[in-house]
Amino acid sequence: QNDMAAYSLPPPFATEPFRDPCIVLSDMEVDPRFKILTSIHLSEAKKDFAGGNSLYIDNHRSNANPRKKIRRGVTIDSSVGRIVVSTGGQENNRCRLPTRFGVRAVLQIWWDAA
Repeated sequence: QNDMAAYSLPPPFATEPFRDPCIVLSDMEVDPRFKILTSIHLSEAKKDFAGGNSLYIDNHRSNANPRKKIRRGVTIDSSVGRIVVSTGGQENNRCRLPTRFGVRAVLQIWWDAA
């Protein structure tokens, strides 16, 4: 048993542990108004949490099946104050890898470029 699984936060933050899957999609698949994403990282990787890197996958034929090995892309770890700006189309398919322990805090703002 994982010792951290027994760790609980005070209400209202107390939650049951669950599997946090990496679901690959673009922001505009969720809502067509999400044209630009700004992420501001508020917690420090390896200090406040482990895991939880952001995975950006290139829209390339080698990544056609995301269940196989990702061949083209980049992972971005969290540093306090790091700002990541990306477009929301198919060129920036992304997901967040599972967080193993702690709290990963990121302020995310979506913009509509009308």
